[in-house]
Amino acid sequence: MQPRSFAVLLTALVVLTATGLQAQKIKVIVDQDARGPATTDMQSILIFLQSDRFDVLGITTVSGDQWVREETQRTLRLLEIAGRTDVPVVQGAEFPLLNSKEEAERWEALYGKFRYKGCWNDFSKWPETLAPAFRTPYHGPDVVPPLVEGTPHTKALEETAAHFIIRMVHQYPGQVVIWAGGPMTNIALALRLDPEVATLAKELVLMGSGMYASTGGINGVDGRREFNWWFDPEAVRIAMRAPWKKITITPIDISVKTKVNPTVKAAIAKADTPVARYLTQYAVESFMWDELSAAAMIDPSIVTGQKELYVDIDVDHGPSYGQTLFWDPKADVPPYERRATVQFDVDTTKLYDLYIKLMTQPSRQAH
Repeated sequence: MQPRSFAVLLTALVVLTATGLQAQKIKVIVDQDARGPATTDMQSILIFLQSDRFDVLGITTVSGDQWVREETQRTLRLLEIAGRTDVPVVQGAEFPLLNSKEEAERWEALYGKFRYKGCWNDFSKWPETLAPAFRTPYHGPDVVPPLVEGTPHTKALEETAAHFIIRMVHQYPGQVVIWAGGPMTNIALALRLDPEVATLAKELVLMGSGMYASTGGINGVDGRREFNWWFDPEAVRIAMRAPWKKITITPIDISVKTKVNPTVKAAIAKADTPVARYLTQYAVESFMWDELSAAAMIDPSIVTGQKELYVDIDVDHGPSYGQTLFWDPKADVPPYERRATVQFDVDTTKLYDLYIKLMTQPSRQAH
């Protein structure tokens, strides 16, 4: 074979290999109530950005842990720090479909106090153990306070999150995983605008719900009233009854078996990268609510126990509002109930090792 012919063949093989590797990447929309800095929300986003298993089509934000305008600014800043401003950020829903701060306060007056209410909390009144970066007073949805991590120079897309989700599943039919780490308002709105979203998507993966309150390790009114689902129950009802090809759920039952512990933090602090410095400065010890859900998409063997269950939510505006409902797969349920794969047990060593590896490696190149 002539040298020129060999070079042409080698180039073709390289191109084909690169194309094949790109095809194997998981196309994902990361829908997140991106409270910052360096919370479980942001750390899960970093998993998607730092892993070569994902083609992140975009990050959509939704009110929940913080108000969506503030979350959007913090997400833009995170992408600047991580060197991934190639990933679009799309601002989403500012309010739940029906639930509200006033409704939650009425519920509390009747049935008991919620400790955590996300953007409706006044964190300045929380215990001294809360990190200074998070001890912020309540503010309305229009206010974006000064960001300790810095003000972003980039902008979000001029598009709504719901329309972005619709556009992506039509552009890549059967290929897009929609991953939800917060309330499902954006997803519900997308489904109402275009019911084909569920059938066009590859899978819905989410962190939310609580199954067995007695073993969930959650303090508060009820472990089955998990925040992401309780914040916008009507959105959950719409999303969970849509005809997805597959639904995978990371509930609080498995999340509380994990933690960003001192050993994990110390390992990350040894790295001198922008991402590691960001986490070292702002991350606190907490359950790996969203990180686990994201990491299990990279290495499914991290999850060592799961069940098939029918899963839904109670939307009666009484004492049970926002509670997770679930049934055994053999139960006689109405045809609109959907089965989901629900994760319950975890190999924490694998999780921590993967998380440390991703958070200490150099940032992936923008593409």
